[in-house]
Amino acid sequence: MRYLVAGSLAFAMPLLFPLAGCGDSGDSGGGNGGSLFGGNGGSAGSSGNAGSSGNAGSSGNGGAAGTAGQGGAAGSGGNGASGGNGAGGGNGATSGNGGNGASGGTVVDSGIPDVTFTYDAPIIAEDACAATRIEAEPIPLDMYVAMDDSGSMGSDCNVGSSTASKWCRGINALYGFFEAPSSVGMGVALNYINNRPSCSTLNQPGAPTGVGLDTLPNHLTALRNSLNAAGPTGATPIEAALRGIAAYTVANRRPGRQMIGILITDGDPYTCNENDTTLRNISRDLYNNHGIPTFMVGMTGATFSRLETWASESGGAVHTNYCGGGMSSCRHYNVGNGDPAAFIDALQQIQASAIGCTFSLPQPDSGLLDLDGISVIYTPGGGSAETLVRVTDESQCGTAGGRGWYADSNTAPTQINLCPNLCDVVKADDSAQIDVEVACQGS
Repeated sequence: MRYLVAGSLAFAMPLLFPLAGCGDSGDSGGGNGGSLFGGNGGSAGSSGNAGSSGNAGSSGNGGAAGTAGQGGAAGSGGNGASGGNGAGGGNGATSGNGGNGASGGTVVDSGIPDVTFTYDAPIIAEDACAATRIEAEPIPLDMYVAMDDSGSMGSDCNVGSSTASKWCRGINALYGFFEAPSSVGMGVALNYINNRPSCSTLNQPGAPTGVGLDTLPNHLTALRNSLNAAGPTGATPIEAALRGIAAYTVANRRPGRQMIGILITDGDPYTCNENDTTLRNISRDLYNNHGIPTFMVGMTGATFSRLETWASESGGAVHTNYCGGGMSSCRHYNVGNGDPAAFIDALQQIQASAIGCTFSLPQPDSGLLDLDGISVIYTPGGGSAETLVRVTDESQCGTAGGRGWYADSNTAPTQINLCPNLCDVVKADDSAQIDVEVACQGS
């Protein structure tokens, strides 16, 4: 859509007239009036009466007001001596009718006011939401981290210590991830799986060893202090941790941002419900009902086949690195004994994976985004661009053959989401690119 912004272009043109030459004698037909506005002289009178020379006027009569264009005084029938001046109105001869001046002569300004013509010229301005191709920007990420603080994690330490324990390596890796430049702008809430009053009561961060959601780097000091204050002790209540993730992420999600949960553990469930199907369903329902995925991160001591079961329907993408239990592909992450470099890399992969399928739509300066004017183009690494099919919601993704997308709202969209099958493909392709073409209603 283009706007026409009216501008003005003015032309000022002075009107120019010719100065008449001398006329012929008056008994014959009067001389021709000056061109354009000069009046015609009257015919010669036999008694020398003045002809009805052109009066001053603007339409075909003699020159401007005054005596311009008037004939000579009555004479005795003599011939006019000198012709009237066509432009300014000459004086007639003393005898006979004054002839009108012939055309021609010196060009002078007639004294008629200049005439101004105004023309509204269009100035073309592009509308901000006219069809434009942009590279889609992933939405900002918020995460709730539930860290295993069971006794099997080993010796306690503070951030920066080199104590050889899973706990010490784990908290150093977490803090290294939190303070990394790539984490600026990310939201983080931190809690520990033993920070709960009971298995059935949903644990929440905000207890003495938990840190509520804020945006990095705002609360780096609070996160560091919490990691230093916590320590490994107690059992491994996985059910309580997963229910805590579900409760907190739903209650604290922020508009325009993707919320996720991360469970980090080094062992099998101990206390609370230990059934793998029950544990899987907690994360499955969180993802299916609220679109919040949960990522399972295992350390040495965990049974990775069980982690894979919990992760199988929790919204995490299939990948081929950091798999445990000899698997060639998986949905969980194995960080071994907590080596910080591997731990941080796995967390950054989770970060990228979590926001790889939801994108913010640019909002126009005016007008509404038109869903029918939005095109989503997927270009796989080394492949050709493909325009994806729009569906009304996730339940209709099957009609697009797994190659579709849907908006967060069909009336006032702010985000686009890739269908789950395609999302898995995109997340597994480090070179994939998503572009969006947008247009406003009426474009």
